Amino acid sequence: MDIFIASNRQLPIRYYVNEAIWIRRGGNTKLPQLTLPFFVEVEIKNRVNLQIIIEYIFEFQRQYKQTEIQLLIKDTYILANIQDMLTNNTLTNHTITIQQV
Repeated sequence: MDIFIASNRQLPIRYYVNEAIWIRRGGNTKLPQLTLPFFVEVEIKNRVNLQIIIEYIFEFQRQYKQTEIQLLIKDTYILANIQDMLTNNTLTNHTITIQQV
């Protein structure tokens, strides 16, 4: 998996077939860095569409008054781009932590 998204709330599953991004329920992954109870695994076949991940996060946050999200990212290119896109666009009462795996 390229990204793990964890949260204090249930995360939706999404399949963006045309954009080659799959967000599916987390399986038997044992990552000690994951500290929140719910997580999804994100597989990205086309890095051009990283904005979809940001839209997914914002759509999720708009459903709640408060969320806590943790992103664990393997690829440094994806990490840098996600950090850049989220730096100035976070919503109030929503916490996002980004780490490299």
